[in-house]
Parts: sequence; structure tokens; C-alpha cells
Amino acid sequence: METEKKNVLDEVTKSMKQVDGYLILNLLKNPLNSIHLTEKHFIYGILGLASSLVGFLLWTLLTGKRIASLFFAMFGFGGGGLFSELPSSVYGEVFGRMLLLGLLSTVALLAAVWLIGWWRSGKQPELKLFITRVGAAHYIGAVGFVVAGILSFSFNISFLLLLITLLSLLALTLHAAMEASGVVKERTAGYLILSVSAYVLLMSILTKLIL
Repeated sequence: METEKKNVLDEVTKSMKQVDGYLILNLLKNPLNSIHLTEKHFIYGILGLASSLVGFLLWTLLTGKRIASLFFAMFGFGGGGLFSELPSSVYGEVFGRMLLLGLLSTVALLAAVWLIGWWRSGKQPELKLFITRVGAAHYIGAVGFVVAGILSFSFNISFLLLLITLLSLLALTLHAAMEASGVVKERTAGYLILSVSAYVLLMSILTKLIL
């Protein structure tokens, strides 16, 4: 067991040393260039998904008490109404729930587009290549979330940028996943509708079961 852990750690360390900053910059400028990546770029897919999640968490921190109060009220983590003052003891719980929410959303979205892509293309997408190409399109999400957090002095602007970032990531994920799955153009409409429906359904189920 210890040997296996060491091998995995060594592999991750080796992959991180080989990360090309210029490639990441290119993916920031042109997210859909991710569809040209191969399995050897797997680390870029993982880093893309991770950076987007971290950006979301930074947005949570930068927006402070106001956003925490909003999500505290929305998801029923306890007492308190919209924008009410919360006890300091609950902020750790809110942050933990936001982390879990981000993870659930990522898992639900990847599962939805992978399964629907498999169905509509008629062939099972290779999982590692799929994650590489879809995940590498997510770097722009980190930038969007952080900018939204920096502009948190205006709730309306911050929340608007958050929604724009979320919708942009959804659109990029759908497109990258469609290319990675090999869905033909004639089935694009059905793929898009079914993928969004599957994501909403999975997210609804997961949040009710876990949050």
C-alpha cells in the first residue's frame, strides 16, 4: 500500500514538473483548443477542473458575509434570513457546504455530458481523454470567479459575473464534451437538451441526498 501511494505521488510530481505555462495561457485565451489535447495532457484537464473549483471557493471568500448569508438562507444551513447577520461560528460550515456544492456540480456535469455523449454518439468515450479535453476548457472559469469576487463591493455586478461565468462554463463543457464524444452534428440539438436535463436532474438528486 505504501509503495502504491509513493508511486502515485511520484507520478503526480513528475506530471506537475512537466506542466507548460504557455499551454495553460493558450487555453485561457482559447478554451476550446482543449479538444486538440491527447491523453498525455491529462494533467491539464485535472488542473483545469481544480482551478475552476478553487476560483469558485475564492469567490465565496471574497464576497464575504453578504454572499454567505444568501447561500445560508437558500440552502437552509440553519436559521437566519437573506442578508441577515450570521454568527461567526457558521462561516466554516457555509464554506464547507460551498466546497461540497462545487464538487457535486462538477461531478454531476461531467457525468451528464459523458453519459449523454455516449448515448448520442453510440460509442463509449475514453474516460481519461474525455476528462482531459473537457477539464482543460475550464481554466477561464477560475478567472471569471476571481474577478467576480474582486468586484464583490457591488453585489449586483459580482452576482452577474458569477452567472456569466457559470453559463460560459456550461456552454464550453457541452461543446468540448460533444467533440470528445464524437457526437455528429445531426444529433447536436438532442445532445444539448438531454445533457442539460441530465445535469439538472443529477444535481437535484445529489443536493437533496448530500447537502
